[in-house]
Amino acid sequence: MTSLLRQLPRIKEGIVLVEYSSTDHPERAMAEIFMEWMNQGITPLIVDIGDALHVFIQNLRFQGVELPIENVPVIKEKGTVNVGNVVGNVDVIEDFEHHLAIYAKFAKEVPLESRNHTIVLGMERFSFTFMSDPPKLERYFEKITRLCLPVEERISFLSLNVDIASEYLKKGLEQDSDYVIHAVGNDAKLLKSPGGVGYAVL
Repeated sequence: MTSLLRQLPRIKEGIVLVEYSSTDHPERAMAEIFMEWMNQGITPLIVDIGDALHVFIQNLRFQGVELPIENVPVIKEKGTVNVGNVVGNVDVIEDFEHHLAIYAKFAKEVPLESRNHTIVLGMERFSFTFMSDPPKLERYFEKITRLCLPVEERISFLSLNVDIASEYLKKGLEQDSDYVIHAVGNDAKLLKSPGGVGYAVL
């Protein structure tokens, strides 16, 4: 796997958007990021939207890769298939205040270090919820992405299938992310970073 995906988990803070297409294998990028943190002694929090984690884990198993996921804290956003140590399921998406309150309750059960190292899978599935209501999607960015994710000393990786996500969601996430990379097969390309694409990540 590209050295870029080995460098990014060493960032101290920021939002990293990992884009991929339907024909790519984003589970490889997720596994690389996950294992880099585990090798550093960090157990990340995984936010699983619509059972995306189950799909990623199954695809990895088909490739002969087994991640030590059993004791990893997971907060589910809808979905029915539990993978990892599920601490709670946030089944309310449309009511942002209620969503945040439930999420915060579950997050308090997760060790601080894990909360500060988060992998979010299935961001594109929000497109289905807000497909015909861009203003509501904008309120989502204001209430959740811009309010909750940019925390000092915290690093979050967000995965996004750009073939499924609405253009509005894609552009909003790209705007709010510090780093944007595109994962293709065993490679990854840096599309955005705070110092510009031509600068080193670390």
